[in-house]
Amino acid sequence: MRDAALDDRTTFVHGNGISDDQVAMMADAGCSVSISPDVELKMGFGWPETGRMLAAGIRPSLSIDDCPSAGGDMFATMRTAFAVQRGLDGALMARDFVEFATGDGARACGPDARTGSITVGKDADLILLDAENPSVFPVGDPVGTIVAAGHPGLVDSVFVAGRAVKRDGRLVGVDLPALRARLLESRERIATAAGIAVDGSWKPPTR
Repeated sequence: MRDAALDDRTTFVHGNGISDDQVAMMADAGCSVSISPDVELKMGFGWPETGRMLAAGIRPSLSIDDCPSAGGDMFATMRTAFAVQRGLDGALMARDFVEFATGDGARACGPDARTGSITVGKDADLILLDAENPSVFPVGDPVGTIVAAGHPGLVDSVFVAGRAVKRDGRLVGVDLPALRARLLESRERIATAAGIAVDGSWKPPTR
């Protein structure tokens, strides 16, 4: 039975521990699920539900959820999700996780008609990776390499709708020293107002 509050615009983040009936309702309504494998494992939510969602007919996307604690690295996110699922049942391949991070992510967020794949008529949203970097050279299987060994240091160029925002490993049109100064000022202001040390010594209060 379909819940009127659910439709293909609804994305559930994590999805750990929800019942089979709820998963079936989500699949029937066309919902998506965003898997955040590093946070789910680190915070004790349970095993990422990648395989379970696929079995129910839901194509998952990937997310990070908490960059300060899990990092903002989507390559690492693919790798963790891949390693966990391979350890659980060995049923998925590296290409599945690249699709979760690209086309399925675009579909979950809505703009899949213009991004998420290299297709004639879509925006030229592209990243170019350095296949001669010593950490991955020689590349035999590009897709497998991206998932098993990819990292942000490989990103040579980024294009958004055909416009370069990163070239030769450097951001285009971004004043990094000024941005760093603003970020430090913001961090100090917020930490001071909250009474929280930023050196890692702060502990949450116990009840």
